This record gives sequence, C-alpha cells and structure tokens, in this order.
Amino acid sequence: MTVRFLQVSDTHWNTTPITPGVESARRSNLLCDWIRGLIAPIDFVIHTGDLVHRGHIPEDDGESTRAALIPFQALHQPCHFVIGNHDNRTALRNALGDCPGQPLVESSERWCYRFTVRGEQFLILDARDTTEIDPHGRLDEKQLDSIQKVLRDTQQPTTLFVHYAPLAMDCDWIDRTMLLTNGEDLHRILAKDSDRIRAVFFGHIHRPTCFSRDGILYASCGSAAMHLSHWPEDTTPTVHPDPIAFANYVSVGPQGALVKTHWVSIPS
Repeated sequence: MTVRFLQVSDTHWNTTPITPGVESARRSNLLCDWIRGLIAPIDFVIHTGDLVHRGHIPEDDGESTRAALIPFQALHQPCHFVIGNHDNRTALRNALGDCPGQPLVESSERWCYRFTVRGEQFLILDARDTTEIDPHGRLDEKQLDSIQKVLRDTQQPTTLFVHYAPLAMDCDWIDRTMLLTNGEDLHRILAKDSDRIRAVFFGHIHRPTCFSRDGILYASCGSAAMHLSHWPEDTTPTVHPDPIAFANYVSVGPQGALVKTHWVSIPS
C-alpha cells in the first residue's frame, strides 16, 4: 500500500528577518497555509530540521519553538520533526509532549524514534552533536546500533529522516562543513538491507537534491526560508533570498519512492 507524506525543511522561524528580504516566520506561516489548501492525500508531514533560527542559543527559552509549531499543529495531518543544528531539543520535546512513536533508543536525550503507517516503517534520527563539530552532525553509536537492530528484527520496508546530508554532495563548502561525520557508517548499515530501504530524506543544505548510491535513494528538501549556493567549486555559501518555499511530495510503497518537488511562491 502506498504511503504519501509531505517533506518541508529549514523554515528557520524568527521574529526578525534572518537575512535581508527574508521574513522567515511569515514564510513558514504561508507554507503551512499552502499545505492546508492541498487536496492531495497526505498521511503525515515531516519537517527535517531547523524549525527555528535561534533555538540553539542560550538566550532562547523555547518561546520561538512554541511559536513556530503553532501553524504546523493547526494542520490536518500528523506532523513529525527532526532535530536540526539550530533547534532546541529540550524545547521541542517539551512542546510536543510524548514521543509520537516508539523510541529508537531507550532513555536517550536524543529525539529519535520510529513509527509505522500501513506496513511502512519510518525512522526519525537525531544527529545534532556538540558545538565543536557544528554545523556537522553525528549519529551516536546507540542510534547506529538501534538502526541495525530494527532493520534486523522488523523486516519492514523502511524510510529514514535526518537533518544532515549523510554523504558528499559535490560542493566544496557543504562537504567540508555540513555532512554527517559518520554518514558512511550509516550508509554501510543501510546498504546491507538496500532492498528494504525506500529512501533517506534530509535537509540542512537548503536545496532540493537527489542521488542514488548502492541502490539507496538520498533526497533533500529545499529550505522554506532561504537558499544556498551549491556548485562544486563554491568555497563559501551564498544566500539567495528567492521568494520561494520548497516542499517534497513523496510516495513510498511497493513501487519504491517517488519524490515530487514543489515550489511554493511567497507573495511580497
């Protein structure tokens, strides 16, 4: 049976412009308005990280996280959230309450869990690590072990969500600063069961991309706030405040995974 979900990412909700011309709170609200207007079937919405822009700083007491969640909580579909490097893990946990699935690692501070929709299994991973490696991410060993165990024990077709790009993206600044430091370890685990891995979805790079490796589809969703340069020779990111929010409409099932990227216009 086909499961359909909508992926959004990197809304960077903030009360003041995060860069000239980018009112991210307004963009996030308009994106949610667009989602509410869709007539296509959607089983759930997944936000692949950086819900807010300043949740990671000590001065943020969770107020931005609570405010950013309001339009998503008003949607008709269940919403799932991946922890990004700008997010406040504690604030998100407090705002959402009980974990909306089965914890991937028991008694872990990380926001990682799994849930099932009509026989399709979905894993939410938390790769936010220390400030010393930020904006890189890293999956802790407990999560890697749990992923292996889940794939071994469940035998279900599985889709994974993480904030950070797991593998190299053929862009100098992204590959030097933004990847999962142990993304190759994750890929080796998944490659053993590639026939049951539907796809791995991520955000963080602010651009929609897709590629395949060892039969596994990796796909990112562009930002709802601002877009970053990603040519191979780019040594630093250039911000493009285009009046567009991205969203991926994804279908997974026996046919595999199909990703349709939508450009949502943001009126001035």
